[in-house]
Amino acid sequence: MKVLIYINDGKAGGDEWRKNVISLLSENNIEWEFIKNSDLKKNIKADALFVYGGDGTILHLNEFSGKNNIPILGINAGKLGFLSEFEKDETEIAIKALKNGELIKDARVTLKVKSKNKVYNALNDAVLQRIYTKEHTALVVNVKIIIDNNYIDDIVGDGVIVSTPTGSTAYSLSAGGAIMTPEINAFSLTPISAHSLHVRPIVYSSDSTCILEINEGSLTGLFIDGMLVDTLGPKDNVFIEKSDLKAIFYRKKDSNFFTRLATKFKNNGDRLKQ
Repeated sequence: MKVLIYINDGKAGGDEWRKNVISLLSENNIEWEFIKNSDLKKNIKADALFVYGGDGTILHLNEFSGKNNIPILGINAGKLGFLSEFEKDETEIAIKALKNGELIKDARVTLKVKSKNKVYNALNDAVLQRIYTKEHTALVVNVKIIIDNNYIDDIVGDGVIVSTPTGSTAYSLSAGGAIMTPEINAFSLTPISAHSLHVRPIVYSSDSTCILEINEGSLTGLFIDGMLVDTLGPKDNVFIEKSDLKAIFYRKKDSNFFTRLATKFKNNGDRLKQ
């Protein structure tokens, strides 16, 4: 068995985690290799990818793990850690569970996003959101929504979020979108601060194709899993469909989505009160 290890050096405790995981893997006769950002374009074979960081770190590694078909075993070293299965003091438990075949694979659907002849992969969401600068002072963006060649509506406001079920508990939830369980075959489209009372979130089949066309308004940013990848203007289109890549996670056999939802958000709320 071989595992890859990625540690977010922006989190305190990185050196301690390195020493700990190396010691534990060696004790269990598991081959290991550290990877860094420069390795993420490579093709590497492994049985698991240990990720020490928060949800943002896992999103950063999504495409690499998907293309190499390596399940992610998340060790939460961030705040919420909704995508991680283990906390940072549970590394030994995680390694023994992996070695003993006590974990199950959880495959998540992802988005394929096309814009200006470029293709992006998103685990959480693709977002069109207004960008306000001295040169671009329009306060809203106007986006035409088309699903399977059917005109749905024009959304005028701060932007729009198209999310996977995994991403439904992220930005979409904060903007008033529905929570979707991971196995549901659907995506959600959530307006951001729409300037209309009739505009509401839409849940549609993940087998459908969604086109977002910018009619007018502010300079618009295209964000993939929270990262700004391009800026768009009037008449630019974004095509969104289900990707062939799956994000695969290792989970405990008794892992439960609703328990995770309640526990993680309660714990995050408690931390914010402190």
